[in-house]
Amino acid sequence: MTARLLLALALLLTCVSCRSAQRLVKAFPATPSPFLQHGSELKKTDAEKSPFLHDWKNTNAKAWTEAEKRPHIHIAPVSIEHLRPMTRTLSKIEVGEKSRQKNVRKLADYFQGEVAKAFRTAPEDRREVVDPADKDSLVLELAIVEFNPNPVLGGLARKGINILLWPGAETAVSHKLKGNMAIEGRLRDEKTGQVLYEFADAEQNRSGIILYVHDYTTYTYFRKACREWAKQIEAVIRTEAKAPVKDSPAATLLLW
Repeated sequence: MTARLLLALALLLTCVSCRSAQRLVKAFPATPSPFLQHGSELKKTDAEKSPFLHDWKNTNAKAWTEAEKRPHIHIAPVSIEHLRPMTRTLSKIEVGEKSRQKNVRKLADYFQGEVAKAFRTAPEDRREVVDPADKDSLVLELAIVEFNPNPVLGGLARKGINILLWPGAETAVSHKLKGNMAIEGRLRDEKTGQVLYEFADAEQNRSGIILYVHDYTTYTYFRKACREWAKQIEAVIRTEAKAPVKDSPAATLLLW
């Protein structure tokens, strides 16, 4: 058992150190929704540089020069207008649509609040969060386009895989047993109306090598994912998508 645990730890460290390998265990990218104005132009990102699976950046340097003059940022309410039906069998068995809708609305509000908090507590105080938007604002708009709640039965099955094989084996082979969430976002200049940046990303319930309490809860992992997305979004916008921003690890040794 000790040898198997050491092997699992080695695999985890390898996964975290090789950023591109993380894409092998991330949720699969969602098809762009009509929420994005440049969905057909999204490009697959380099895992060494971006935490998001796909993005598009306005190549007009003048547009970004104008954006630098905006001292405010407005975080719009997170849209669920383009939310798609559940696709994962266990999620549909364990969670009714009425319950999902109720909880995804709560999640959207929580996501908006966490993004606003990330900008207010940013290491570089470049922009003030305002509501409503004004002509001195950039506007960040976000949407949840896919959401399959995490099935508790799936968590039990994944732990069975770990017992039968080795701790962490389920990390890369159990996509369909995990809940997942996909988001889209766009940044525009309120004064000029130009869209500066669009992105799409997806996460699934992160694997726990030993024990992970989120495996056995339906929604709590995705609140954690929203907190991580918030920090990543703030960092990408602050650096105007020029500097590398790290993605979160694909697996964890923590219990929470």
